Amino acid sequence: MKKLIKCACLVKQHENKLLLVRVRNNKHWYLPGGKIEEFELAEDALKRELSEELNIDLLDNTIKYLCTVTDQAYGEDALVELVCFTADWKGSIYPSAEISEAEWIDITNEHLLAPAVIKLVKQHL
Repeated sequence: MKKLIKCACLVKQHENKLLLVRVRNNKHWYLPGGKIEEFELAEDALKRELSEELNIDLLDNTIKYLCTVTDQAYGEDALVELVCFTADWKGSIYPSAEISEAEWIDITNEHLLAPAVIKLVKQHL
């Protein structure tokens, strides 16, 4: 049985574009967020990761669960489970930590998207 990597992610859509991030020089773009630590709530992981990686603070009263997507983890022999939320934030996005870029990416550019993001787009957006 494959390892399961659980992540909390932000899904923010504007028209036909999603806010996505790229790690270092990876080819594919991912949803902002990151791994849920043991005994951590998904919503708390989301707030922590977005503060660390994009320097934004989510507004608690706007955080809403959207869906959960499970797919092959990109570049690993594992599955990834994305617990997806929508939310608004205060502050300006400024990538830091391992995030090299944050951009609004057109969802029709599937060749740029990680497999789980493609699945999210096809099934939920």
